[in-house]
Amino acid sequence: MRKIAIALLFASALIVGACGNTGSKKKDAGTKSEVSLQEQYLTQDLLIKIDSLIAGIQKLGVMPHMKAIDEGTLVLTDREKRIKPTFLMPLEKVNDLITLNQKSRALAVYAVDREIAQLYEMPLEEYDRVIAQLLVDTDNVSLMEGAEVKVEVNTMDVDSWIVTMGEDQLAKEQMHLFFETLGAGVLESLYITSLDIPRYITYFNDQTASEVTYRLLLVVDGIESLIPYHPELESIRGILEPLKVINAINVKQLEEQLNTLAVDIAEGRNKLLD
Repeated sequence: MRKIAIALLFASALIVGACGNTGSKKKDAGTKSEVSLQEQYLTQDLLIKIDSLIAGIQKLGVMPHMKAIDEGTLVLTDREKRIKPTFLMPLEKVNDLITLNQKSRALAVYAVDREIAQLYEMPLEEYDRVIAQLLVDTDNVSLMEGAEVKVEVNTMDVDSWIVTMGEDQLAKEQMHLFFETLGAGVLESLYITSLDIPRYITYFNDQTASEVTYRLLLVVDGIESLIPYHPELESIRGILEPLKVINAINVKQLEEQLNTLAVDIAEGRNKLLD
C-alpha cells in the first residue's frame, strides 16, 4: 500500500502521462459505423490539445516540498510531531461520496494527506484501506496492480504503471476523471502549502515557483476543454476559478500570492468532496 500512496501522490502531476501514446488507437474508432461523442472528440483536434497539455504536466513532476516529504529530506522535530494536524480531510468523508468524479478527486486528496500523516508519524492503516477502496470504486485496478508490481519504494519512475492505467482508463473514455484527480491533487497540495508557507516555501526556487503557475494553467485548460463533453466538470472548474489569478514567476511572488489566496484555497479545498 505504501507503493500505491507514492503513485497517487505523483498523480497530481503524472496520472495521465501515457495518454499521448494512444492517439492512433482512438483514430481507428473513426472507422466504426457508430461512434460515440466522446470517441469523436478523442479522434480530432481536442485529442491533440489534450496530448499537449499532458506532455506539459508530465514534464513538471511534483511540487518540490511534496517530493522532499516523500524522500525524507523534509522532517519534523519530535516536539512538532506530538501536535497532530487537524486540517487533513476527514477519512469518514469517503462514506458520503457518490459519484466517480468525487471519488476520483478523493484519490488525490487522501494520497497527499497520507504523506502529511506519515510526516507526523500518524497511523496509516485507515488511509491505506480508504485508498484501496477508492481504487476499486473508480475501477482503477490497473493503477493498484501497477503500483504493487512495478513501482519501487522511494522511486520517482512511475511510467511503467502509468502506461497501463492510462490505456485502460482511456479505453473506458474516462479522461475527464484524470483531470478531476489532477485538479484535486494540485489544490490539496496548495492547501497544505498555504497552511505553513514559511516552512514549505524554502523548498522552492524561481523555476519551481513558476511551475506552480504553469501546472495550474495546464490543468484548468484541460478541464475547460473537456466541459462541452463532460459538463459535470463545471464543479471542479468553479472550485479552481479563484486560483486562476496565480501568475507567480519567482519565489517571492508565489509566497505573496499564497498568502493573499489562503482563504480562497481553503474554501475551494473544502468543496472538493462535496
